[in-house]
Amino acid sequence: MILVTTSRKPSTRTRRFARELSSVLPLSRYVPRGKSSIHDLLERAEEMGMHRVFVIGETKGNPSIMRVLRRNGGWSWLFQIYLRSVSLYVDMGRKMVRIDAEGLSIDADTYSRELSEAFGVYEETDDAVILQERDGNVRFLYYGEEVGPRFRMVGVDPVPSALKL
Repeated sequence: MILVTTSRKPSTRTRRFARELSSVLPLSRYVPRGKSSIHDLLERAEEMGMHRVFVIGETKGNPSIMRVLRRNGGWSWLFQIYLRSVSLYVDMGRKMVRIDAEGLSIDADTYSRELSEAFGVYEETDDAVILQERDGNVRFLYYGEEVGPRFRMVGVDPVPSALKL
């Protein structure tokens, strides 16, 4: 459902964050950006049956922004999420593992609406990854165990009009 990619020429840390994020989100896939345009990525997302695209951007080599595109008939920018204090799963001394969950549920307080719109909510089953957000701090849980990266959401804005589709 979600194609995760990066801005062009990302740092190793930003690529790793995108891969870790896609590994915990059910029905998602990481696609290296390379020289692909946004239009190329959207075509690929449609071919794969994806309904959302996350483009991870960076500041000084660290993931700092996640721009969200949504397909609803055509593609449109939904908004951008500002990220801080990104902790990769590998930073926590753990090895990345692909989670094969059936669903995703959201347990959020401050950014409940925005996270639900960005990530969507799949079938809520017992076999679901839980995206938990408390005071902007986001983490992913699977059967009560933390999996994947952590980050702090510090804001949400519309995508600038200069980024046209």
